Amino acid sequence: MSYHNHLHYCDGSGTAVEYAEAAIAAGLDSLGLSCHAPVPFPSEWNMSLESLPAYCAEVRAAQEMYRGRLQILLGVELDYLSLDLVPQSTAFQQHIFSHHLDYVVASVHFVGRDPSGAPWTIDWTEESFSHQLEAVYRGDIQALVEEYYRHVVAMAEVAPQWGLPVIVGHLDKIKMWNFQGRYFPEDAPWYKASVETALQAIREAGLVLEINTAGLRTEHGEPYPAPWILRRSSELGIPVTISSDAHTPDDVVAQFPEALALLRDVGYTSVAVLDGRHWNLKPLP
Repeated sequence: MSYHNHLHYCDGSGTAVEYAEAAIAAGLDSLGLSCHAPVPFPSEWNMSLESLPAYCAEVRAAQEMYRGRLQILLGVELDYLSLDLVPQSTAFQQHIFSHHLDYVVASVHFVGRDPSGAPWTIDWTEESFSHQLEAVYRGDIQALVEEYYRHVVAMAEVAPQWGLPVIVGHLDKIKMWNFQGRYFPEDAPWYKASVETALQAIREAGLVLEINTAGLRTEHGEPYPAPWILRRSSELGIPVTISSDAHTPDDVVAQFPEALALLRDVGYTSVAVLDGRHWNLKPLP
């Protein structure tokens, strides 16, 4: 399985058919497609609201084309948008849900506003991250990081209301620019406490956590979330699935062998797989 994949409608590339062919060539029996869902403000990397019907139609057509050969699931990567940031976000996202999705990858990208008043995303560029830290948070990295994890907790609390299987996307992506601890120590007690609160919320909500291999393709060189977080999620009994966060069909199973080895090492013996809109646990291969 591979459930976190981006087509050409957002910041990804490739068609549903191209992803399906790549998945079959890689030996997968289940593929999820999850373009960045529209947001109600300008964004360079989210799918436009006008493109949403065409995206859904393309994925549904691929479902029929590959029926019996490959299970294809229609999803989106949905941004958690706090009501303080986007008061109309709940109503806006209900329109997205009306397209009869099979599942959702729920992620936090937008945390507060930049100095111009626009919604600010944590992972655009390191220059943007550094400027936001100084201009808005007065250099207080702990305040920024803790605000990010409060958003993750709030997302976990609201996700059960969506009525869909939910995968928590790249849980600790706030570390993206933190190579060699350049912004904060990831073993700091305050940081571990924020992560623990988020994991408890995810478990309480009954959500599935992804091990996202995209982090292995960054300077940081480790998945989202970090191995110590995965070990703790295993101890808490939080189900896990493997995602590549592919933005091109060539990456549909990128670094999956490393992810499987890590899951075994931290204590997982199974992965969560979708059967329609229901999760089942499958032994690690």
